[in-house]
Amino acid sequence: MNEERLESRLARPLSGLLIAGLSLAVMLMLAGTVLAAMGTDGAVPRRSSISGLPGALANLEPGGFFDLGLLVLLATPAARVVMLLVAFGRQRVWVFSGVCLVVLVVLVLSVLLGLRA
Repeated sequence: MNEERLESRLARPLSGLLIAGLSLAVMLMLAGTVLAAMGTDGAVPRRSSISGLPGALANLEPGGFFDLGLLVLLATPAARVVMLLVAFGRQRVWVFSGVCLVVLVVLVLSVLLGLRA
């Protein structure tokens, strides 16, 4: 019974988080599309580096908006795992908390290994 209450209380915030992340990612990519269409030749220069992202956004480069949109899209499920970890930890559901923690560690290690490559 307690698990059903926890599931019903988590359903709305989790779906809201996923919808918000998807909506933000789509808006960023649409902004990049509009900026690319406004350019003279429609070409989108590609500079795929996280360190160059703030400069690309400040200069209103379409590629920066595309990259940020993709990052938001990739980060949304990770944010969901963090939200579940906190919720399960508060409810003292240790098995699910442990599973969420393992998933989060794997995600973080994947990002760190990807940044080193």
